[in-house]
Amino acid sequence: MERIVMSGRFFYKYRGIIALPAFLLLLYFSKPESRQVLSHILIICGLLIRFWASGYIGEKARTKELKAEYRISNGPYGILRHPLYIGNFFLVSGTVLLYNPPLWFKIIIIAIFLIEYTIIIIAEETHLKRIPVRRLKFSFRNVKSEIQTFLVMAVIYLIYLWVLRRI
Repeated sequence: MERIVMSGRFFYKYRGIIALPAFLLLLYFSKPESRQVLSHILIICGLLIRFWASGYIGEKARTKELKAEYRISNGPYGILRHPLYIGNFFLVSGTVLLYNPPLWFKIIIIAIFLIEYTIIIIAEETHLKRIPVRRLKFSFRNVKSEIQTFLVMAVIYLIYLWVLRRI
């Protein structure tokens, strides 16, 4: 179990960097189509879930280490244990569908995401079970931490439009 926790801390620290090679491979295998309604819906849902959760947790979600001082028990955290990760799942799934790689590659990307985030969640849970619970209020000031997510998704869409034009 200790190895899983150590791996989870590693994945947590480098989760943004780990996504880059996967995206570059996704770009290489892409065959985007202009009619991707489901992908847009998934991406919008992912962004909305992340914005909602960020209104409670704020920039604490952007740290490189698992060091929360308390566990949030209301808002999206009262419904889902890890709403930011659910939002990420929607973003990744939507992006994979948007770029439309072969089915085998879609399965690999989603499987890697699920394995990586399962390991992160296990590591995070070992920390969260030892800290106090708090109820927080939603704050639009906290949502500013999601500007980075919005910018990443904007770049992903711009690359998608560029690739679509070249086909």
